[in-house]
Amino acid sequence: MYQIFFDELNTKMYPSTLLHRFGVNGKISGSIGASGEIASNVYVMIHGGVGCAYHYRNSARRRHQPFFNILSSDLTQSEIVYGGLDKLEKEARKAWERYRPDLLILVPTPVSDVLNEDLIDIAQRMRDEGMRVVAVKSELFSHRDKNYAKIRAKELAAMPFGSGDDLEIELRGCGFSELLYALVDQLMEPCEAVPYSVNIETVGWGSEGKAVLREIEAFLGECGVKVNTWLPSASVERLTKAPAASLNIVKRIHWARLMRDRFGTPYLHINDSGRYEGLSGICEFYRDIGKKLGREDIFEEAIGRRLSQTSRRCESILAKLSGYTATLICRGFQTAPYRIMHYAEDCRLNIKSIVIIVNDDMRRDVDMTEQMEQQFMDKIYSACEKYAPGASVSVNPSSSEMDAIFSGCDAVVGSNDFRYEGHGAGLIPDSTDMTGLSFESYERNLARLAERLERSSPKDELIINRFDYSPDEFTMLGNVSHTASKEMWKLMWLEKEAEI
Repeated sequence: MYQIFFDELNTKMYPSTLLHRFGVNGKISGSIGASGEIASNVYVMIHGGVGCAYHYRNSARRRHQPFFNILSSDLTQSEIVYGGLDKLEKEARKAWERYRPDLLILVPTPVSDVLNEDLIDIAQRMRDEGMRVVAVKSELFSHRDKNYAKIRAKELAAMPFGSGDDLEIELRGCGFSELLYALVDQLMEPCEAVPYSVNIETVGWGSEGKAVLREIEAFLGECGVKVNTWLPSASVERLTKAPAASLNIVKRIHWARLMRDRFGTPYLHINDSGRYEGLSGICEFYRDIGKKLGREDIFEEAIGRRLSQTSRRCESILAKLSGYTATLICRGFQTAPYRIMHYAEDCRLNIKSIVIIVNDDMRRDVDMTEQMEQQFMDKIYSACEKYAPGASVSVNPSSSEMDAIFSGCDAVVGSNDFRYEGHGAGLIPDSTDMTGLSFESYERNLARLAERLERSSPKDELIINRFDYSPDEFTMLGNVSHTASKEMWKLMWLEKEAEI
């Protein structure tokens, strides 16, 4: 599999979170990213100006790994005004005859969305003539659904901490999800079922994604379960046979729901509501798979065996980690309870203080009410009572208060914001604790954390701390032009209402 974002995540250059917050990343980029994952001779035709096709070969999402098989319908100004479907069909047929790809994918642009062009109809006519063509349909005009974060935050706030509930929030308007939906809708075919087999969605597993996916595959093999198809990191032929699987293991549920409704394939949604957090979460993840496949006893035996092995191998590292005292920094309320659980229970650190950073923008983006904020704080206090008794909790402490909080700590964990280096304790970036859903990734995480803690020291004189960064956004300098540009961007994009 290609795992297109692997190098990006390793280098931390242009991370997806940064692109989603500070740039109009666009849905085209997501569709191109998913198309580039397919392990076959795939061509993409963007229905818009020729400049889009040129730009997205080397877009911010994959500038480390350009995808050159991108064509354009090359709309002119007249076609943009009066419609360009005839031009698209003509260019798509020419592309099929010239390149003979395993799959041709038609991708819309904002221009074709405004014109309400029906790419699906063109793809269907070409398929009727024996050409393997699929078309992506825009579900929302802009990426992404502006109500997503608000709905999700409200649901998370209402969930009691430790309830184990499986929260499903459907992300609409994402080009990646739209492409996967198109593959289910227009490419996949009914086929004979393969007992005890799974499909696994491949993107979104972190910087160790390739290794973690293979480790998951190996564990499933121990339980008599095989991977039928990696989605979308497989050949076109394999993708057409994806409905043979007994279960889909997914990050994005929109396409998985269509596959369930059309082919009867159930799915297991891996969300970040905290259910699969830490070592206990890894066990819960495999238990859920076993339950879905009707092999609970076999999975439970394998989980117990692996858990025992992992505990023995990690015993000395955990003993070492338990000797460190740390301050935990959490950006936002939502994930804080599970971060507390992770560092205190799974890493055995002595958490002395928890610092919650939340600014006005973060509150506004999710329509944070006083009731929601209190619900989140109640969950944070519940997590402290269970995993870090005696730890103090502070929200947006001042610089002088931060100095006092950090005093006596060996390190600060949970944040990549290097401004926190200037308060007397060494910073351990949260990239160190990247844990995937495999027992091996948990072991690697502990080893990395122990190594970083051993080498940690205060870095009060870093040059980066001499820059005047915005107090709200670490990636921006705190000058008038930068903050004004950010405010303009928010008004144009973040404040737009989602289409229903």
